[in-house]
Amino acid sequence: MNTLKAEMKTRGRPRSTKKRDQIMASAVELFTRDGYEGTSVEDIAARAGVSKQTVYSHFGNKETLFGLAVSSRCKQSGIDPDSIDPKMPPEQMLPEMARRFVQLINSEEAVRVQAVCISSAESHPELGRIFFERGPLQTVHVVAEYLESQHARGNLQVENPLMAAWQFLCMLRAESQMRSQFNLDRQPETDLYEYADYCVAMFLRAYRT
Repeated sequence: MNTLKAEMKTRGRPRSTKKRDQIMASAVELFTRDGYEGTSVEDIAARAGVSKQTVYSHFGNKETLFGLAVSSRCKQSGIDPDSIDPKMPPEQMLPEMARRFVQLINSEEAVRVQAVCISSAESHPELGRIFFERGPLQTVHVVAEYLESQHARGNLQVENPLMAAWQFLCMLRAESQMRSQFNLDRQPETDLYEYADYCVAMFLRAYRT
C-alpha cells in the first residue's frame, strides 16, 4: 500500500504537476473510450497537449500509465487510505465507504475500464492483473486496514480483516455489477444507496462486538 500511495503523489514544480494531471486525465478518457489497444502513447500526449517524451518521462510506458489511471480513479472516489478515518466508528464510516464504493463500481469509467480488461484478456492478459491489483485489491486492503483498526479499538470483532473486507465489498457488488456486465439499465442511485445501507446493517450484525 505504501508503494501505491507514493506513486499517486506528484512531486516537483507546479508546471510538472499540472502536466502529469493532464496526462492522467487524458489517459483515463482515452482508455475508457477507445480501449487499451485503441489508445497509443501518441494519442494520450496529443490529448494532453504534451510531447510523447513528456508522457514517457512521467510514467515510463503505457502499461504503467494504465495502472495508475485505475488507481487514480479509485482515489478520486474516496476509497483511499487518506480519505478513511480510523477514528470514525463503523456505524458512520462503513455506510460512507459503502456508498462511495457503489458509486465507483457503477461509474461509466469503471464499467468501461473493466470491459477493456475483459475484452483484452487474451491479447493483453497483464491488463487484468493490473486492474485487479490497482482496483479491487487496493480497495480491499483499504477496507481491511479500517476493519483491523476497529478490531483493535474493540468496536468490531474481526479476526480476519482481509476476508471480511472481501465479504463486505463483494456483497455490495450484487445486482449492479451484473447489470453493468450485461449492459442493462442502471439502477437508480436511491436504490443503490438503499441496498448499500442494508449490506452495512447486515455486516455490522455479523461483526459487532
